[in-house]
Amino acid sequence: MANFLGGDLPKEDYTKNSINSEFNCKKAHINMGFFILKFLKILTMNFNYKSEKIDVYPLFGDLLKGEPYVFDFSSKNPKTLEYNLNDFKEFNDDIFNELKNSGMKWGIGKYLEERRNILGGSINIINEKRIYHLGLDIIVPYNSVVFCPLDGYVYKLGKEAKKGNYGGYLIMKHKIKNQTFYSLYGHLKTPHKVQLGQKILAGQELARIGKETDSGGWFCHLHLQIITQKAMNEGYSEWGYISEKLLSKVEEYFPNPNSLFKW
Repeated sequence: MANFLGGDLPKEDYTKNSINSEFNCKKAHINMGFFILKFLKILTMNFNYKSEKIDVYPLFGDLLKGEPYVFDFSSKNPKTLEYNLNDFKEFNDDIFNELKNSGMKWGIGKYLEERRNILGGSINIINEKRIYHLGLDIIVPYNSVVFCPLDGYVYKLGKEAKKGNYGGYLIMKHKIKNQTFYSLYGHLKTPHKVQLGQKILAGQELARIGKETDSGGWFCHLHLQIITQKAMNEGYSEWGYISEKLLSKVEEYFPNPNSLFKW
């Protein structure tokens, strides 16, 4: 399991071998003691995890081979000014050509990355100065299968076809020891194959990667995000970006989604 943190960490910090030594990448379990420290503690959970283990199923099964290419979508990268955000094919081709030229098979877009330049088409987000990315982007081809990482129920699903939005998306509701949190999956192929309220087990097919209007005009990828119950209660259920003003609350509302990303 890799731990992809945002910010200005060097690329080598985004590889399996350089991440926290508590992880054993060959095992299919996460020790819940680590899980509480790195994720569920943020959700203000108060129960004893010492003997608990949970299975986190790889989001893309065995699709992801080798290390990822880590994209830089921040405004520090002048290339972000060259993307044609109004042409899905051109934008998608630019991203996947960059990936191909890297020699790697799949890519990552960072959590909490500042993305002012590529949000130019999202007027509301820009006006609200919500320029910090709340998800982890996993960049894979159209129609790639997304598997459910944890048992849960389909809490919400739909499609935001307007350019710059999620396109097809769904939110899963999870409960561990009476504590509830949510996982959001954006840029999905529609119509959805799952139904509202349906129970989905870890390892079952959840969705497929979308394109064009199904991806909200974005290049083909999965936006993975964690949402706490508190964020839900306060009306932040579908935010994909946050303002600098609210960054102090990010762990309370939108913890690092790495906890659900296994490969």
